[in-house]
Amino acid sequence: MKRPEGIDALTLAGEGLGAGGAYPPLGFKPVWEAELGNGDYYGLYWPYGREDQDPVVCDMLHDQWGLEVAFSSVPVFLQWLKLNDGFRGDTEVNDPHLVTSRFHTTRAILQHQPEEAIAMLRGICSDFPECAEYWFTLASQLRRTGDQEECAQAAIRAFASNWVFGMPPNGTVRLLQSAQNVPSVADDPLVARSSEIVVNFGGTKENRVYEVFRDCIAQYLASSNPLPGILLNQNYGYMMLMETGSFQERNGFKVEEWLAQHSELCATYLGDNRKTIS
Repeated sequence: MKRPEGIDALTLAGEGLGAGGAYPPLGFKPVWEAELGNGDYYGLYWPYGREDQDPVVCDMLHDQWGLEVAFSSVPVFLQWLKLNDGFRGDTEVNDPHLVTSRFHTTRAILQHQPEEAIAMLRGICSDFPECAEYWFTLASQLRRTGDQEECAQAAIRAFASNWVFGMPPNGTVRLLQSAQNVPSVADDPLVARSSEIVVNFGGTKENRVYEVFRDCIAQYLASSNPLPGILLNQNYGYMMLMETGSFQERNGFKVEEWLAQHSELCATYLGDNRKTIS
């Protein structure tokens, strides 16, 4: 993964801390600066498929098993640290490229300025393509304007996002099911199997959605666009990690083996195993 400007001013945590896997995902590198001591850390994160670009800086929310984009770049993070004397202070830094702030701004104009909101959402999803809520909001707005093809494509991206940044909102699967009527995406693996997909994990002895995931992953990886398969595999490991040990055993899931396989898939299809910064 690309070595960003300013990284030498940060103290990367050891491999035993947030080393990456299903949670936090491969490509997340925690740092000691401004850590709270309760398991929450800031860290550098390279979105899947963008290992050759500069990372964003994310906040690790361990109680929610999640990540949140906190700064658009390492230099902005360093500015914020300086303003707050190296601690998690209340002094904010100007960060006009931060996708979380831009999304909140966009939500305020959804009802009254749909075309402008769509343009802003396209930019947000392009800059950070792993948040399900961003893609779902874009898909919903496109549906309002009658653009069924781009709506379907955004719905696919909403589901094949990185669930560490939030689960797909209610309605995502319905949009996938509606996409079965859009010829250009009707054969997409997720669209084709959408009637079998239920975003409901944990608390059951069996869950057939994992089998659907495995089939869709294989189809994406065999296609000209393997990235959704990599992201679905990330989500497969993420959700399986939260299942009981007996459930994992019945499904042949061992996190160490999954992590090794996932890293190999990244190396094969993305050209980077997402373990090292260089």
